[in-house]
Amino acid sequence: MKSRIASVKRLVCCAALMLLTTTLTGCGGPSAPPPSETQKSEVAQKSIEAFIASATKNPKGAAQELSILMESLEAYASQYQGPYIELRDAAKELQSLYQSSASKDKIQAQLDVLKQKAAALSAGS
Repeated sequence: MKSRIASVKRLVCCAALMLLTTTLTGCGGPSAPPPSETQKSEVAQKSIEAFIASATKNPKGAAQELSILMESLEAYASQYQGPYIELRDAAKELQSLYQSSASKDKIQAQLDVLKQKAAALSAGS
């Protein structure tokens, strides 16, 4: 039952993330104004913070959640460039650590780097 609740939570988070990403990338229709730098950075930062919180609570599911998050980060990096490329690259490094079954310390260090990159988005806007 607990894993079912966690799966539902993950599904809801992913759906919200996809909705926000779709809205902010201009797929909301011609009447939607382009997102401001602040809006873009807030959404990206909140997505990263939610992922880190989830990865901390459920390390076994973190790699799968990261692969979902990577889709949004790839879109941000290709559309908005700049610091979003650094954020995506930090997430790619984390993904490679998960794939190679790296130590908990290395993964935590890269989670910290990812968090710092996300925090730098709001500092730069």
